[in-house]
Amino acid sequence: MSPRLQISGKYRMSDNAGESRHPELVDAAAAGESWAFTELYRQYAHRVKAFAASRRIEDADSLANDVMLRVFQNLPGFRGDQAGFESWVFTIARNRIIDAHRAAQRRPQSVDGPWIDDHADVGAEASAEDEALETFGLDDTIARLNRLTDDQRDVIALRMIADLSLEQVASIVDKPVTAVKALQRRGLARLQRQILDEEVS
Repeated sequence: MSPRLQISGKYRMSDNAGESRHPELVDAAAAGESWAFTELYRQYAHRVKAFAASRRIEDADSLANDVMLRVFQNLPGFRGDQAGFESWVFTIARNRIIDAHRAAQRRPQSVDGPWIDDHADVGAEASAEDEALETFGLDDTIARLNRLTDDQRDVIALRMIADLSLEQVASIVDKPVTAVKALQRRGLARLQRQILDEEVS
């Protein structure tokens, strides 16, 4: 069972009543109802923006708008439940982020901060991972994510910011759940080491 992440309400989906309305929102938006477009945008755009910001996208607002536009344009062809819809939205977002980084690499740019490859498997108990996911502050986490590998950063951001399950994240990053768990474990261990180093300093 995945941990329920303790994140600021502005980054979360609405309550259970809102979740139960999700299928009708998707159906209405696919049928061209403007109120349904507005509600889906309200529920997802800020989460996409936060995910983009965690991946160092300078204009996260524009990217989020572009993602939601693509979602709305392709909505009539979507089939699935709420979990599938969330995975679909963030798959589009991740692909757009990858495209943005590729475009940026073709332009001269400065590199912010050291990039560290992580090849070692860091042992950590599942309970410690759950506790870390629940107690790391969102702003602090985003500030530290640049010390992680791209895959680790995606997994942590999708789990903490987008509030997605391990299975959804696995679908988005196209990796087995076991690989996502390992990336989460390593990423959290690295974040914990950063915090300890800061406290020692």
